[in-house]
Amino acid sequence: MSTMTPAIAESRLINRLALRLMPLLGLLYLVAYIDRSNISFAKLQMLGSLGLSEVAYGLGASLFFIGYLIFEVPSNVMLHKYGAPRWMARIMLTWGVVTILLAFTQNATMFYVLRFLLGASEAGLYPGVIYYLTLWFPSRHRVRMLGYFTVGSSLGNMVGAPICGWLLDKGGLAGLDGWQLVFIVTGLPSVLLTVVVLFLLPSSPKEAKFLSADEKQWLTNTLDAERAQIKASVATHGSLLSVLTEPRVIGMALYYMMLSISVYGVSYWLPTLVKG
Repeated sequence: MSTMTPAIAESRLINRLALRLMPLLGLLYLVAYIDRSNISFAKLQMLGSLGLSEVAYGLGASLFFIGYLIFEVPSNVMLHKYGAPRWMARIMLTWGVVTILLAFTQNATMFYVLRFLLGASEAGLYPGVIYYLTLWFPSRHRVRMLGYFTVGSSLGNMVGAPICGWLLDKGGLAGLDGWQLVFIVTGLPSVLLTVVVLFLLPSSPKEAKFLSADEKQWLTNTLDAERAQIKASVATHGSLLSVLTEPRVIGMALYYMMLSISVYGVSYWLPTLVKG
């Protein structure tokens, strides 16, 4: 960008991009997190209504992650092929529909299938957003943007808990139990946001109408230079698959696995513990 002074102009551009992109991306994660954890509130009434055991609930809750694991890589391949807006809109539409269908669960088998499909539907959102950030922000700014994005999970707990608790007390509305209302009401926002994502989330800087030609050119040149540097590094140090045997990556994966088990182990049973 010929008119940019190095530090101030770059900072101004990155902050403008953050204000334009990160609120919507953070909102997606907020809604996703609520739809992941709403089962912990619905459980308070759902198990008794359907005659499910704690073991059945635990299995159903876990099947979300099995579906997510299986379809995570294919989902990201599709995101790269079809573009972030269209594929993220697809993710939101399908996970919203499956969340709403959970309200009409009849038995354990249906519960298992829908929880698996919920994971398969949402698969790729988090890593897809990480990939999407590489299309917009130079590497030195990505950690901060990722921090803004993951704030959505914390807000999801803050916003989702009182809403789900309130819905549980509204049983009888439209002939539905409180746990059914939890799934329907928390599933609707993701369906409605499908249109917002499709039309307001630009695919890349080249398609961003809010950027000037100079700004687009600077971003393109900067990001292309980073990609070229990565390719040169891969050619020097081996294939990308070699990262799977990197001790630091394996250590981080184990650490993150234990962290996730702890977090979801608490969140999926915390409403039950509080009620007890």
